[in-house]
Amino acid sequence: MKKGTKVILLRLALVAGLLALWQLLALQAVADGNNNFEVYFSSPIAILQALLDNRALLLSDTGMTLSEAFLGFCIGVVTGVITAILFAQFEIVDLVVEPIFQALNSIPRPALAPLLIIWFGLGMVSKVTVAWSVVFFIMFYNVHAGVKSIDPDYVKSIRLLGASSRQIIGIVIVPAIVSWVFAALRICVAYSLLGAIVGEFAGATSGLGYRLIVAEGLLQTDLLYAIILILMVVGYVLAATTKRIESRLLRWRPPVTAI
Repeated sequence: MKKGTKVILLRLALVAGLLALWQLLALQAVADGNNNFEVYFSSPIAILQALLDNRALLLSDTGMTLSEAFLGFCIGVVTGVITAILFAQFEIVDLVVEPIFQALNSIPRPALAPLLIIWFGLGMVSKVTVAWSVVFFIMFYNVHAGVKSIDPDYVKSIRLLGASSRQIIGIVIVPAIVSWVFAALRICVAYSLLGAIVGEFAGATSGLGYRLIVAEGLLQTDLLYAIILILMVVGYVLAATTKRIESRLLRWRPPVTAI
């Protein structure tokens, strides 16, 4: 048996064992007359039933949350990369504005979300803006660090050979920051989803974050766990997809060997 197949089987066995133990504990609690267990912890079968009973609603909410996260992700990645490159081209802008960026990035997004709801309303724009605010700074600081890691003497040599600013960006900066961009993408995927959920917590009429608040208010523990399960699966799939795309596009990199 191949090592990869063995690892997958062991993972599945571990998850199945934990779910079976969870279900047994729930059944034992019911047999002992302890109804509080299912109120707090539910059970795998009850969660599956909640998924089936609310599948149309949860599918619609998942689509809304993913749309918000995707738009925030795309806009945040593009603006973050462009801004970091511009900062690299204009040192005075870097020196003046970068501390302001640090101050803005220090604002907790749950504190920012209510203000964005007031500005943009309960629609998609406010949620996309929250997701963008998270992704932008992650991408900006990663690309900014990548640009700073470029040897200045190398840039000077290229410039002495007659390269224009646009050629320096295409020949030197862009290839140097590719790895930094992809390293940030996997983080940005998860945090764009987080940003959309935080925005929905602050105020929404649909989405998984909104549905979580409703389920909490109605003490629908089964539905709460079902939504958390959806978020976990979606986040994992998105991160794994990003990792696979990264490995495919960066096949030219030499493999990292253990020391």
